[in-house]
Amino acid sequence: MKMKKVLSVVLAIFTALAVTACSGESTSASSVGGNLTSENSSAIENTGNKVDDTLPQCEPANLPSYVFDARNVMKGKEGYYYTSTLSSGDKFSNALYYYDLATGKSIPLCSKPQCIHDGNDFCTATGGFFFINGNGNADVLYNGYIYRLGNIAEEPDKYDLALFKADLQGNELSKVTDILSVSIGEDMSEPELWSKVFHYGKMIITVQFHDDGTGFSNRLYIVDISTGEKKEINVPEHKKGTRVEYETGISLVCDGDWLYYTARYVAYKSQVQSEANMSYNRTVMYRYNLKTGETTEVEEMPDIYSSFTVNDGIIYYTVADRKSNTFSLYSLDTNTGKVTTLAEKVQQTYVDGKYVSHNNKVTVVTDRKYLYICTRGLTGYYSESNVNKEKQDDIDFYIYSLDGKQLLHGLPGKSIDVAYWSYSFAAVDGEVYLRFSDYGQGGGESLSGMYTIKTEDLINGGTEWTKLYKAIN
Repeated sequence: MKMKKVLSVVLAIFTALAVTACSGESTSASSVGGNLTSENSSAIENTGNKVDDTLPQCEPANLPSYVFDARNVMKGKEGYYYTSTLSSGDKFSNALYYYDLATGKSIPLCSKPQCIHDGNDFCTATGGFFFINGNGNADVLYNGYIYRLGNIAEEPDKYDLALFKADLQGNELSKVTDILSVSIGEDMSEPELWSKVFHYGKMIITVQFHDDGTGFSNRLYIVDISTGEKKEINVPEHKKGTRVEYETGISLVCDGDWLYYTARYVAYKSQVQSEANMSYNRTVMYRYNLKTGETTEVEEMPDIYSSFTVNDGIIYYTVADRKSNTFSLYSLDTNTGKVTTLAEKVQQTYVDGKYVSHNNKVTVVTDRKYLYICTRGLTGYYSESNVNKEKQDDIDFYIYSLDGKQLLHGLPGKSIDVAYWSYSFAAVDGEVYLRFSDYGQGGGESLSGMYTIKTEDLINGGTEWTKLYKAIN
């Protein structure tokens, strides 16, 4: 059943939901094909890092997406942490909240007596007004702290990106480190954050810089969250005359000792920047070894694909065929180079997202227990007024085992009688989360909120979703 009806379940069976009231050395970049070079190679040298591999790995099915939706789920021992809009007078901030399962209530994550949570520097929940371009507002719970990225510049022509952390009791919000500082003016607009990963005690982010004089550039930064030490990772230049496509940026996933990232290199026949006018178009996947600093190209990956995720050295990726409206799912063993077809030419009414990008459509993610596929991406929306309604209706959903067995297609449920809605998907430790917004159209009994169900229950035919908190963003 389609994911339009997927969300119908979570949402349209609202009355049947169980509403929770209680509840080292420098190493040059290399590839199989030879040496890789970069226009920044003289200034940036990929070197090894001090990595503590006893610290948690990233959760690929719970990574913040590009858009402003705070999709990632921050699950604690007895409740959930989340980001939502909080207003105080004429001020608005992206505030941290804590949802307590035992009481079913949410409170701002601030223990300061008599704090009015108005963005003052001492408020753990709202301090700093962390509004920045890109996905930086999607806060991340990692190894006992919530990490936030914010622009702390006091002048409008400056952009000063810094990393902060809040303890889980709301006692303190502290700066981890400054990351970068940029002057903004006619020749430089505010940078955008595209991806963010926490892994083995490091934060890796991609930043896109917009220089009106020379175009833009995509850059990778790695930050040690215990020491604040930071450096830039060299993104190789692929072929003379090509550049990383603006619309796709750089996608990140970490697994074991490796950072996997993709860059789509393009060149155009003229100044007309359209797909039909391309003279070169290839998506390249690289692996950066966090311990040694070595960069290698994963040459077995195809030139064009929609999405990828990695678990235990296995790359899972999807390929979308717009002409036939089908998608296929493959796995690549990075140790042997063997490619296995897990699902081939799965028919859809409509598929999009031919290229890996921030808005990829046939998206595969993993919680390291299962594979999840959303055919219109991890975030999406539906609108009756959309002229391409027949295309955007086809929001489909699948669950596969790690060896490629299809365990679930779609979700049972009723349709929802709402003209405009949006959803976000995440998966954490064998549980599925769907955040739904009805934009106030649900009436007094709003459908909006975060819903969850165990993946195993879904596979076994379960339909009893638990409604958690409602986040406004």
